[in-house]
Amino acid sequence: MKAAVLEAKQVMNCRELTRPAPASDEVLVRVAYCGVCGSDVPRFLDGAVHFFPLVLGHEFSGTVVEVGEDVDAGLLGKRVAGVPLVPCMSCPDCEDGNYSLCRNYSFIGSRRNGAYAEFVAVPAKNVLPVSDGVSDMEAAFFEPASVAQHAVELASPEPPAQVAVCGCGTIGIFLAQILQARGFEVTAFARRESRLNAARAAGVEHMVNTTEPGWDDAARGALPRGGYDYVFDTSGNGAMMVKSFDLAANKGTVCMVGTPKRPMEFTVAEWENLNRKELVVTGAWMSYSAPWPGREWEAVADQFSSGILRVVDEMIDSVYDLEHISGGMKKFAIPNSVTGKLLIKCQ
Repeated sequence: MKAAVLEAKQVMNCRELTRPAPASDEVLVRVAYCGVCGSDVPRFLDGAVHFFPLVLGHEFSGTVVEVGEDVDAGLLGKRVAGVPLVPCMSCPDCEDGNYSLCRNYSFIGSRRNGAYAEFVAVPAKNVLPVSDGVSDMEAAFFEPASVAQHAVELASPEPPAQVAVCGCGTIGIFLAQILQARGFEVTAFARRESRLNAARAAGVEHMVNTTEPGWDDAARGALPRGGYDYVFDTSGNGAMMVKSFDLAANKGTVCMVGTPKRPMEFTVAEWENLNRKELVVTGAWMSYSAPWPGREWEAVADQFSSGILRVVDEMIDSVYDLEHISGGMKKFAIPNSVTGKLLIKCQ
């Protein structure tokens, strides 16, 4: 089979590899599409991986073409979305159903070969059937959508409430779609016009460009409580993450979904926002709950089927095949050159 193999920092080549054979508890998936996650970028650009060579890719869709001897043959021919976390299922966190917090986990596309390939072998429990009304391309977005859903589950907002979503990448847009469908008034914040255009095309109703002078005072000043009841940061930008505390209303909830790429600093006044406002702050990590893989994944499957979650052209930067994936990955080295999701068409 063909696979895009990361062989060293910024060295990814399309190679012929042996097609994997599924173990007794596994299935073999013929990969249709795989998305490039933000976590894949430092793996490629900085060589931040557990080992070389490695096949990246964990946001994938495809069709089950082979099953292991202990797997229900009814999965054969099923269109599926990939569920990348492989928890140990035996540590205290797993026993509590907090699979995202497993300390003994494996992960498709980082700790074992992933889906930048024509085929990938994964545990049978790591595929989720996809309904007929959902395309293979949409199914490759189940994983980032489930991250958005997990953040909503953790913060548990109750209407009526004013909600801010900081960052209009894929996860930020999905968050806004989910929250708007629940009846919340959502304002999305971003500094790049391409991201704001994508959010607008995807149905986000209120947006703020954070490069405009006085954007934060104007946003807060329009609200009766002088801030947002819930703030979700998906930007991973340190300055915006600090600003999340400023955007929140007294007694507000701030949910940190994005991951910063460099150390963050707070001034005393910035940190006092947390104390003086008596904010509730939570992190959100991955997207899993009991029963495996969790209510997040069930909700995402339903929301794509119903049209609550949708992918529009403006959310996609480009689609590459396996032979040309390296050129796509190198775009991330050029600031602001990637305007949306990169997808890999694997067949």
